[in-house]
Amino acid sequence: MADLDDEWPVIARLLPRGWQQAARETSAFLRARGVATPARLLRALLFHAVSTGSLRSTVTQLNHAQVTSLSDEGFRQRLRASASWLSWIAQRLAQRYQRRTPTLGGLRPRALDSTTIQDPTSRGTQWRLHFTIDLLTLDCDWHQLTDAKGSELLERTKVRAGDVLLADRNFLRPAGVRAVQQAKAYVLVRMRWTHPALTYGGRPLSALSKARTLRVGEAKAWSVTLVEPSGPGLSGRLVITKLPLPLARRAQRKAEKQARKKGKKVDPRSLEAARYVMLFTTVPEQSLDAEGVLEWYRFRWQIELGFKRLKQLLKLGKLPHSDPELARAWIQAKVVVALLLETLYRQAETISPWGYDRQEEAEPLALDSGDAAEPGTSPLPSTRRRRVAVRDRGRREAPPEEAPTRRNVGSFGELAS
Repeated sequence: MADLDDEWPVIARLLPRGWQQAARETSAFLRARGVATPARLLRALLFHAVSTGSLRSTVTQLNHAQVTSLSDEGFRQRLRASASWLSWIAQRLAQRYQRRTPTLGGLRPRALDSTTIQDPTSRGTQWRLHFTIDLLTLDCDWHQLTDAKGSELLERTKVRAGDVLLADRNFLRPAGVRAVQQAKAYVLVRMRWTHPALTYGGRPLSALSKARTLRVGEAKAWSVTLVEPSGPGLSGRLVITKLPLPLARRAQRKAEKQARKKGKKVDPRSLEAARYVMLFTTVPEQSLDAEGVLEWYRFRWQIELGFKRLKQLLKLGKLPHSDPELARAWIQAKVVVALLLETLYRQAETISPWGYDRQEEAEPLALDSGDAAEPGTSPLPSTRRRRVAVRDRGRREAPPEEAPTRRNVGSFGELAS
């Protein structure tokens, strides 16, 4: 228990302001029966999210460590009531990265995708986690959890002026492109050969017909209009390159495998389209030429690696609950853990070796005894004075200079410079 109490204040410093009050506002913590404070409740929920044991073994360990004194059913009720609170925490952890995000020439590349989650007994998708990653920092800056009916939509994503959403074939819909344009942002989306209607020079266009004119390694762009049945067309560019034979054959084998899995015969045009990378983008040509569009799209793969880490390291795909409300809360707790680890890692890498900002004012934390600190006081008074002294000395001695901008994706930064 001593080790737990020693580490918890470090984790609590990474949480967004108002997280304890939010526990009461979202009805996650209304009374101290079995759990003394919101801090202890959150510790219990996060422990359950990372524990590989059963719920019963989780509760036993928490009770033995004197973090809680709950029955199995009592813990289920607490978990069920905490879904909105955990979502509140996760959203505000992600919003931190939105405020700190740099841009390249006024453009902010973000990879968008979703991953499915289901319990071991399910025969289909139960939940879908929608996710964006800032490709300049590799941080998750937005997410949303939906049930299996939550489609992959560009318009679902929160965007700001200057964003460039990089997405795969499932996202190219006129309504989504329109929504992104209205936010003064841009899309860079891969296309199927069965893409939405396009026109070129006022005439209908098939991307595959243009692709057939290319040689291996050649990249070419055409100014096209994406037809929207309910409104004016959307201007953009069709960008295509032809893959080398080994990569083309690998893509064709993947298309054949997917068709067999669905019990269907692969369409010959799907095999032909697998030889090309076809993209639709609304990014202006003066900002990104055809080669630049293709290079930027390559980095969309970072979000696939992010999902892989979530499922392999944090076991996001191993949903232990079949009850919808318990499952939602468990997934949100997993996302909170992932964002806290990301925050701790980023700060340790770029700010200080101990991984958190010691100068930042901390929200009053729950103390070892279960009592909250008085408002306006610090739970670590001996270090507070030392931090102020170091900060004041730093202000007097540090020469005025521009704060460095961190670049996580080396080659991406070089590419856009």
